[in-house]
Amino acid sequence: MTHIDDKIIELARTALSFEYGEEHFYRHAAGMTKNPSGKAMFTRLAEEEPERTEDMHTLFRAIIGQELWHQLAAEEAANAHPSRVIAEMEAAVAQRGMGAVADDAQALRMAMELERRIIHLLKDMAGHINDPAIIKLAEKMILEENSQYDALQAQMDSLQNVGLWLDTPEFRMDGRF
Repeated sequence: MTHIDDKIIELARTALSFEYGEEHFYRHAAGMTKNPSGKAMFTRLAEEEPERTEDMHTLFRAIIGQELWHQLAAEEAANAHPSRVIAEMEAAVAQRGMGAVADDAQALRMAMELERRIIHLLKDMAGHINDPAIIKLAEKMILEENSQYDALQAQMDSLQNVGLWLDTPEFRMDGRF
């Protein structure tokens, strides 16, 4: 475990807010989307989120310690309101001047913003890790989030250039198919 300062604690709190809000966010995005394929994609992303939770717990327990992590998790769970992440994403998209766009594109922009924030959070945390196994876990998580961002970007490109949703992921960055 490394020295725990306010920056690490703030990163952990942010990670927890994403953890408690991300699944709800993707379900919200599915509701915003009018296209059945878009709804299916966002629903699939929501269903994948619980699978990533254990990696997040492992990473942060190693960085800040199990006791402090559980304390922060309990505090965030008590104060968590799923709409907080949604409100933050909508504000970020509006700040970029993209508030008055079609719902499908808006949902994708918000999802891409969420993924960008998670990627930056994980990269910030990687700078506080000394354990090689935990560094490898952080790199795996960053790769997964980058892959998810790339898939969202492909959806955005398809929607904007062709106006069609991709029914299934057309590629995976990990080369599994």
